[in-house]
Amino acid sequence: MSEEPIVMTCYRHPNRETLLRCNQCEKPICLDCAVSTPTGYRCKQCISKQQKRFNHSMTSDYLVAAAITAPLAALGTFLLYHVQIFPFVLSTLLGIGMGTLIVRLVRAATHRRRSQRLNQVTGAAAILGGLAPIAQYMISFLRAIFAAQYGMLWSNTLSVLWGVLYVTVLYGTILSNMKGFSIQRY
Repeated sequence: MSEEPIVMTCYRHPNRETLLRCNQCEKPICLDCAVSTPTGYRCKQCISKQQKRFNHSMTSDYLVAAAITAPLAALGTFLLYHVQIFPFVLSTLLGIGMGTLIVRLVRAATHRRRSQRLNQVTGAAAILGGLAPIAQYMISFLRAIFAAQYGMLWSNTLSVLWGVLYVTVLYGTILSNMKGFSIQRY
């Protein structure tokens, strides 16, 4: 005598039969409602509850992160344009160094609270702060185009490119470190 499996229906879609259960709350779930995790399938409600435990930044954290990030990003751009030694190497190293410094300061100032929005605010402040000093070169670049001053066009193009490279590396460093992973050498 063989026992037939008990047929259940999804808790969100009562017209769908399923054999799956959430491994957290034991609710029956269909394949559309199931989220695969390393420990098995979970329902979307349990996933969102788990996510809320890890995302716990406060409103003041966004202001603190922006207040730390924007001036430091602008300082990095300022240093890039005033040192002018090996600009490709300097913009890359400065982006990594300032990004790491910003992440450490933001983490300390926000008492290690975290959320996706905090990462986004920190990244946006890095872009705005880093691009602000580049604006003068962008304006000079546009003037050179309209005035057909091709000598000025080349120098302004390089200045803008080094600044954009710095901001790109800075942004990537901040986001990778804020999310908790980084490229490390072993």
